[in-house]
Amino acid sequence: WGVHVPWVGGSAARARPVAVPMLQQRRLWVVVGGSDRGGVIVRTGPELSSLQLDARLSYGALVEQKELEGDRLRYALVVGSGPQEGWISMRLKSKDLAVPVLPEEFAAGKACDDPGKPTPEMTFYAISDVHVERKENMAWIDGLPKFENSTLLVAGDLGVSLHQVDTALRMFKDKFDHVFYCYGNHETWCKVHVAADSAIASYSDSYEKLAALRELCDRVGVITTPRLIAGVWIVPVLGWYHTDWDVEPPLQPPSGQSLDREPPDAERCATDTHACKWGGLENGSRELAKKLDLENEHWGIWPLPESLLDNLRDPPGQRKHPVVTFSHFLPRNELMPEKRFLFHPNLPKIVGSEFLRQRVDQLKPDLHVFGHTHFPWDMTLDDGVRYRSWPLGTPEEQARRIASIPTEETERWLPAPVFDSNGSHHRSSESCWFSLMYTRIKREPESCHMADYVAAAFCRRAPTVPGTIISPHGCLPPASDEDRLRREKYTERSSGSMRREVHRASITSGR
Repeated sequence: WGVHVPWVGGSAARARPVAVPMLQQRRLWVVVGGSDRGGVIVRTGPELSSLQLDARLSYGALVEQKELEGDRLRYALVVGSGPQEGWISMRLKSKDLAVPVLPEEFAAGKACDDPGKPTPEMTFYAISDVHVERKENMAWIDGLPKFENSTLLVAGDLGVSLHQVDTALRMFKDKFDHVFYCYGNHETWCKVHVAADSAIASYSDSYEKLAALRELCDRVGVITTPRLIAGVWIVPVLGWYHTDWDVEPPLQPPSGQSLDREPPDAERCATDTHACKWGGLENGSRELAKKLDLENEHWGIWPLPESLLDNLRDPPGQRKHPVVTFSHFLPRNELMPEKRFLFHPNLPKIVGSEFLRQRVDQLKPDLHVFGHTHFPWDMTLDDGVRYRSWPLGTPEEQARRIASIPTEETERWLPAPVFDSNGSHHRSSESCWFSLMYTRIKREPESCHMADYVAAAFCRRAPTVPGTIISPHGCLPPASDEDRLRREKYTERSSGSMRREVHRASITSGR
């Protein structure tokens, strides 16, 4: 995908992704105002009548909180330019000028760590985009510990060949008590690895491969239909993307100007166009997405069981059994970064489905897990649903994550615990850098302010959003010598991968 981790989690079988010490060890704020004024005003005291210093605190500066007095913050400068210390306003009228790097209630799931709570009968874990066509990722599964009292949700893109998927699912079943699975786009590729699959099944197009995949899952004993596990309903939701799902505007240049070059069409980002065979239907079309939405019936997910329908008659929070759903593709646009933050700005056209959203809306789950984008994500939207994604990604993407957040937890990247049979959500991770970014700034798809790597590829004159706002991790020193060595170990591979992505974006856009 060309996933960007700006220089930007458990550890044992029962461990959970934990907050990264570099951001938790002190109260940090980031300046999000003053982008058009050279920063924000700094004064010598908390009173607005106190002396104003000559220099402003720069847009994007990271500061450490020393004192709070109403809407006034006394800070010490950590990263950025301007006075080393002073007082600033946190907001002006209704506009934020400085916001916490982490929200006050980070992760909305801390209660699950309360030692007074009973030990859950079952913990539900999530992983997606494992891509075992990369041998390092197959080795990652092999190296996982045994997870006790556990259920794993595998949200697609496990592998390309049936042989790879078969091997990976059997390995997951050795590590977890129950394994749920839904396919992603890579599993539908039917023009590669055909020879390796001959001992399992033969197929002439992507429909036949999906039918063979369904039979494979039945043989392995992987769950692909709704099931009540330890008092929690788990429901897979299948689908496919269509390009008109993306309703946000294209990448925006500054007013009165034009882009240096247009981003490549979505089809140039999608191997699916060439690797899949869908009869006479065009990849990315609404017609194909509608047809593949019917796979929910073919796989036996719909019609939903009567006992699940009875449970759904009550609103979330009042049901006898919580509901957790999962899919590979996205049901909501808000679960994808805006085009101004993407190496491939047209990527949102090949990630989501309105048909998928309709099914998720019918279920009104407590939690929905998704994959596909390769962005770790944790966000609760206006429908009250908490949406989470926890991709393994390619070894290159893993290197970028670790170079940015050089902790042992990030390096190991175990499946994330997301829910349990007590009805508790589990804590988030600072690795969800893009969804955390939206706690600092609003979603403004019409804005011409871009990430620097997007501006470099498509509009050099565009104003940029500082990396300290997008993901402050990499702007801060590691919290320990071990973390420092870990960052050094992965920096070269991370930087090389970034250079290739910038070059790839330039080439595909015709630069």
